[in-house]
Amino acid sequence: MLRNKIIRFISHTIDPNSEYYLEKYSDVLKEFYRLSYPQQKGFCTESGALDYQLEQIITIIYHLSSLGIGSYIGAPDVIDDIKLFGAINESVKSGGVNVIDTAINYRYMKSERVIGAALRYLNYPREQLFISSKNGYIPADGDRGISEIQLIEQLVQQKLITNDDVVANCHCMHPAFLKHQLDSSLNNLGLETLDLLYLHNAAESQLPIIGYQAFYDRIKRVFQFFEEQVQLGKIKQYGLATYVCFRASPAEIKIHLNLEKIVKLAEEVAGPNHHFRYVQMPINVGMPEAFLEDWQRYKEEQTQILSVARFLKINLVISSPLMGGTMTQVPMPDSLRCQYLGAKHIQFVRSIPAEAIKTILVGQKANRHTKQNLEVIHTQPLSPDEFWELLRPSKRKQQPEDELDN
Repeated sequence: MLRNKIIRFISHTIDPNSEYYLEKYSDVLKEFYRLSYPQQKGFCTESGALDYQLEQIITIIYHLSSLGIGSYIGAPDVIDDIKLFGAINESVKSGGVNVIDTAINYRYMKSERVIGAALRYLNYPREQLFISSKNGYIPADGDRGISEIQLIEQLVQQKLITNDDVVANCHCMHPAFLKHQLDSSLNNLGLETLDLLYLHNAAESQLPIIGYQAFYDRIKRVFQFFEEQVQLGKIKQYGLATYVCFRASPAEIKIHLNLEKIVKLAEEVAGPNHHFRYVQMPINVGMPEAFLEDWQRYKEEQTQILSVARFLKINLVISSPLMGGTMTQVPMPDSLRCQYLGAKHIQFVRSIPAEAIKTILVGQKANRHTKQNLEVIHTQPLSPDEFWELLRPSKRKQQPEDELDN
């Protein structure tokens, strides 16, 4: 524990404006990066997560730190490999990030492989880190030079799927495809078990094209497959990673998705002890629907998805608190108790008074961004009263209307 505290202190005294990741980690990544890794046994546990926790101010809820690191943004090149590798290492060693999120299609599979390399370099006990990935999109393989179309052709030739199973040449929910992808992810990451596997943007990709009934039929088949993978020990839990469907109004037909309906499908497949336990969705000051709009129907009443998730015991993982960096152009008040603007936005989302929200994911690669964003792990979230007071319209002196020219 003392060693980790010293590492954390040293890592935060490095010039935040330097690109020292490229200098420090270039040779290290060359040594550890592989196309696949031996699979590490185990999965994240409550006791392991508590062992990871170094300070009481760092919140561990349901195995998850309140801040997690994502791996979506970036080019599929060596420079961004090194930056992501460095950001993962510095985030985990900070003592405040034990959640690492990825997807097989992120950066043409390279994000998963960088995470696999980082896990081996860090050499933390498997029980301390919560690793999630996603499948559903047809991925290219940047390291092997295999395009999305080539992968589809290979799977069709192997009679694992048909062309009708693929929607818009980009998304597939057929169980044989998902099995192929899950096995690939486990090899890319070097893990025997994923703590969480999401079906990736299924509603956004397929619902407008195939309609509700066909979508629900496919979701049930997916959930059946996921439950089988839980029994095989390849995943611990599963969920839906989304972008629009749970933020959309019910009036937006073939876009809006009802969470209660999805949970009922999981119950039809596996009963009340199903393993559908997570939804990933974006929240930021530009996407506030989750805590402002009553767009989810639950028990014949309209309410917010934050409440529905709590009632149904669904954990929410929040993505895009900075909207890919766009939010860093939006000023935030000092009452959020953070110095850096990015950290203020993360602190805002982290402070939403909702029991269902478990962690906030932030994508970060540059050394300076990582150091700035990690500011929040040493700051308590706002209280519910402080959060709602923050949203109260500011009082200002009334200005007389300008006289109109004749």
